[in-house]
Amino acid sequence: MTTQRPRLQRATIKDVARAANVSVSTVSNALNGRTDAMAPETLRRVQEAITALNYRPSSAARALVTKRVATIGLILAEIETPLFIQALHRVEPIARSAGYNVLLSIARSVEDEREALNLLLDKQVEGIIFLSNSGYVNDEHLQQLLRARLPVVLVNRANAHAGFDQINWDNTGGVVSAVDYLVRLGHQRIAFLHGPVKRRSSEERLSGYRLALTRHGIPYREHYVRSGDFTAPRDHWWQSSLELVRLPDRPTAIIAADDIVAATVMKTAQSVGLRVPHDMSVIGIDDQPFCVDLNPALTTIRLPVTEAGGRAVEVLLGRIAGTRQTRDHILLPCPLILRDSCGAPPVQQTLVEGA
Repeated sequence: MTTQRPRLQRATIKDVARAANVSVSTVSNALNGRTDAMAPETLRRVQEAITALNYRPSSAARALVTKRVATIGLILAEIETPLFIQALHRVEPIARSAGYNVLLSIARSVEDEREALNLLLDKQVEGIIFLSNSGYVNDEHLQQLLRARLPVVLVNRANAHAGFDQINWDNTGGVVSAVDYLVRLGHQRIAFLHGPVKRRSSEERLSGYRLALTRHGIPYREHYVRSGDFTAPRDHWWQSSLELVRLPDRPTAIIAADDIVAATVMKTAQSVGLRVPHDMSVIGIDDQPFCVDLNPALTTIRLPVTEAGGRAVEVLLGRIAGTRQTRDHILLPCPLILRDSCGAPPVQQTLVEGA
């Protein structure tokens, strides 16, 4: 979905000159330390204008003199799994082809993100892409980017920001499609392992699970919903999956919080003598590379991280070039990737085999 927003213009050296009532060459001299012949009062006016306008010299303009390539920043929330780093494979070649280097920073916390942001601003990047984990955090530090009029694209950010371009993915729709698929296979007892409670993605996926059950007339069973918090120790996921497979009314299918949790569910089921998918179907979320190497290969909901990276850098470059006139708020679909970890529930399979 695209919404029209006023375009925010980054302050230029001409704006500084106009505000200080001096020539552009005077501002240039001040920026480059050529102030020996400059009156103190003139230098003071230039410095005050730079501060008031949050002006940052263009690295693209400097590149004309220094022969260095302009730079954009990419702040990733995590690199512990290959999931988010996949975006770099799309961002970097597109940026490079447009004449930009990519400066990568890792920010696992709000404090890390503030430090990374300050570093990128000190490096005078032309724009920044944030690839976040949808955690609810304090976003006050982003306001300085609005004041600086720096082009920014937020990917998978929990909070909505009207002043920035944003790209998110359809977590709700992805889980709805997974439940729909399981119901078509004949499943009625479908469990769900939810992710960290302080993430928007976890809320949206649980919402999709409940929405799909309601649509199919399947009752919501509280004891079928357990924590699959992939930020917790692995024993936590093991215990949740073990509790599910030991229920008297054991679910015939489980949708896990992510692919790593799904792999643990498969291992847990197999440890108590259940076969996947003959006795239990399992679906993950992410579509990480190892999914095809599991036995059986894991059916999963693909998060469009790579596509989001490509769209983000294209939007950012357009914003830097001044060719985009509206703020883009884009929602990307999360397709279900079918592999071998799902099948008909045990009772239905018995009927089919005996037919």
